[in-house]
Amino acid sequence: MQVEPDPDSGWVEQLAGCSPARAARRVREAGGEARLFRHLADEHAREGRASYIEIDAPLELYALVRILRPRHVVEVGVSSGVSSAYLLLALDRNGSGTLHSVDLPQRPRGRKALSGRSWSLPPGRESGWAVPFPLRKRWDLRLGDKQDVLPLLAEELDEIGLFVYDVPHEDRSSYREFLGLDARLPRGAVAIVDHGPGGELCDALAHWARRRDAEPVGRTGLGLFGFRCGRAVA
Repeated sequence: MQVEPDPDSGWVEQLAGCSPARAARRVREAGGEARLFRHLADEHAREGRASYIEIDAPLELYALVRILRPRHVVEVGVSSGVSSAYLLLALDRNGSGTLHSVDLPQRPRGRKALSGRSWSLPPGRESGWAVPFPLRKRWDLRLGDKQDVLPLLAEELDEIGLFVYDVPHEDRSSYREFLGLDARLPRGAVAIVDHGPGGELCDALAHWARRRDAEPVGRTGLGLFGFRCGRAVA
């Protein structure tokens, strides 16, 4: 696991609708959380691999939670739990809020199979295995297919302040999932989708952004796009 080399505070600024100084301050704060980084790096090293699939902008996620102060964050895709850990730490620093994570664990047989699939769980490990236990008190981790779990969250949660979608996806099914949650994202909420390294903006997110009178914003150097919700457009 490596330190995020060049966090993009400008991306945070645009998504959060805050001042450049405030965005930069929260990103620096995230980068200063050395204890969490060491814990995650040590947990990965114990499994014989430097990293597992994850959003490559955990500092920006932390900063967004610190600025937006959401009551509910929904995350799809967990793997080892790097992004989960930074989201949870930010909620802990806020003193309020819950992270609702959805994951369908992948369990290949043997180390050879594991080495070729960076989202797969190491033998004997569970989703989010690298997340420090003290941070888990604000964590609602649900194992299952996102197509089954997301509708349940849409029924249970009155509001979602930050939505992070970090799984391989297909436009038609993903757009249905996004629309199923749309009514729970108020104006000012933020939705983020990871398209993989170098990935381009998918039609599903582009259509969703238009529906919310918003323009998707890309994170510099990564296939990450997000938008800040405006009013719902009929």
